[in-house]
Amino acid sequence: MSDIQLKSEIEHIIKKSGYSKSEKMLCSILRIISMRYKDVPLEQVFKVTKSIF
Repeated sequence: MSDIQLKSEIEHIIKKSGYSKSEKMLCSILRIISMRYKDVPLEQVFKVTKSIF
């Protein structure tokens, strides 16, 4: 999965959650993405998620 697709998915999850974007969501977002997409490396997910926050 490319970084652009991953970023889009993360932003979609944040938007659907109804919460405002904050650093406290980082762990939850990482967990959700790692469960949904087991083939995506955790380092890539962390890098993209950190860039959003």
